[in-house]
Amino acid sequence: MKKLMQIKWLRLICLLILLPIILTAFAGCAGNAAAVKAALGEAFAVGIGQTAEISGEDMKITFKEMVGDSRCPTGVTCIWAGVASASVTIVYKGTTYSLALNQPGHTSPVKETFFDYTFSFDISPYPAANQEIAKKDYRLNMTVSK
Repeated sequence: MKKLMQIKWLRLICLLILLPIILTAFAGCAGNAAAVKAALGEAFAVGIGQTAEISGEDMKITFKEMVGDSRCPTGVTCIWAGVASASVTIVYKGTTYSLALNQPGHTSPVKETFFDYTFSFDISPYPAANQEIAKKDYRLNMTVSK
């Protein structure tokens, strides 16, 4: 009887130790696709939740979410061109920065300065009349240069 209790306690202890390890491993696997790798001056595209690593620059850019897209759809006459706004997180030299990249109307590409870098970017797809864009379909097309 005592031996049986010891085995049950041993199983419980093993389960309590292994469960967090297993859950952490599965959480890591549930992440998005592998990071896109790009060099300075090289164009790349990332979807929501994806990260781009800029080679040799200790920089990672993650497209977090679309904050909004009020660009005037093609096939429609508007009095305002609208704006698309993407939220990105930049990890640069170990420090995390949040940045909103705004693309007014048909302007493409747009340029944004970050330290010594220039981000040229475009948010796609461009809206069309009577067509809703699913969040998963958005892409941040970007080139990072110095």
